[in-house]
Amino acid sequence: MLADEWSALRDVRLRALAEAPYAFGTRYDEARERPERWWIEWAARSCEGDGQAFFVAWDDEDPVGIAGTYLEDDGQRWLISMWTEPAFRARGVGRALVGAVVAFARSAGSSELFLEVAQGNEAARALYERCGFVATGNGSRADLQTTNMRLSL
Repeated sequence: MLADEWSALRDVRLRALAEAPYAFGTRYDEARERPERWWIEWAARSCEGDGQAFFVAWDDEDPVGIAGTYLEDDGQRWLISMWTEPAFRARGVGRALVGAVVAFARSAGSSELFLEVAQGNEAARALYERCGFVATGNGSRADLQTTNMRLSL
């Protein structure tokens, strides 16, 4: 993603939060109220170094999916904010987004990639399993039952 694509990042993130609120820690209303400057800075941070990155899937000029990654202070690399527009599911978009995050994580020197998936979101879990992730136990979010998953890189 390029820093000047901040509005596409914002738009696809807001659609993700509206369509699948159960899957994210951020709430739609909270994100919608963020000022333009916040989105510009968020997009810019995803283009700096190897700590955080966001990837947007495109259908011509329309953003149709998103996935991100960040590095925790303890060195764990996480796949976050994964979402695909419903009309584009089961068409390889999700796999491509996971692939982009995996490639970024490898190039940044990470040896493992972690994620949390909402329990009951079987389509997402199946995608992650097809990409090589394995369940490692229950997640730690107080507001949502999740399963932690890990991929060795």
